[in-house]
Amino acid sequence: MLAMARLTFVEGSRKKIFLLTLLLSLLFLLLYGLALEFASREMLRLQAGPQQVMIQQIIGQQLLGSGLYFASFILALLALLASVGSIASEVENGLLHSIVSKPIRRWEIVLGKFLGFATMLVAYALLLYLAVLAINRAYNPIALTLAGPENVFLGALLFAWQPVVLLSIALLFSTLLRTITAGIVAVLFYSLGSIGGFLEQIGSMVARTDLVNIGIVISLFMPNDAIFRKLMAVVTTPDGNNPMQALAVGPFGISLPPSDMMVGYTLFYVFAILGLAIYFFQRRDL
Repeated sequence: MLAMARLTFVEGSRKKIFLLTLLLSLLFLLLYGLALEFASREMLRLQAGPQQVMIQQIIGQQLLGSGLYFASFILALLALLASVGSIASEVENGLLHSIVSKPIRRWEIVLGKFLGFATMLVAYALLLYLAVLAINRAYNPIALTLAGPENVFLGALLFAWQPVVLLSIALLFSTLLRTITAGIVAVLFYSLGSIGGFLEQIGSMVARTDLVNIGIVISLFMPNDAIFRKLMAVVTTPDGNNPMQALAVGPFGISLPPSDMMVGYTLFYVFAILGLAIYFFQRRDL
């Protein structure tokens, strides 16, 4: 299994999609830095005062949220596109026939591929997370309000956990469907999770319980957006006594933070999805 994980890590890091994602990440960080440069110039023009500081912090939270959100999107593309064909494509081209004929169990193949890709994604996610925080700290030292070193560390774990959840989904569909079909279905599931998160936040802001419940149900099937909202709740420090705090919610804020139980649920979710992937792969006729 460890040998399979090592080979998967090396193979994944050499894929064109990884190199393309690396270039896309560098371009994103460059444009994001330019946007924060212009935003910081505008905020410096505001006159000093409690209200202006409050506005700067609201803007700073939105800028941080937008950076982490689009960084999460880049990670999602890497997690889905790099791994969705890891099993399906090897079944189609016959490569797995030579592997399963050797003294290696099928569950070792699935877990080995999962560990290999997960190692690559977690390492890449941590670098991207630190880069986004560093750019915000460089351009918005006043506007950016973080919760403390321990919360930043916990936020790093949550940020790196997002692609791991998507990786488990991609591997499941890779054992069930052909490569192209698996990729389309995995992307649709990711989009569904994002829609569910927005419905839950909108329902909380307008006091619509039905929208909140729909969003929660969707998050149970695809909890990627719930992890992001929990990340934002951990990293930022909203002030409940701030009368303008509602403006800080925006598209990247959190009006209804997910509970700690939701994070625990995602752990169960990944193990359950991996269990299904192993089950269907063992029953699959190669």
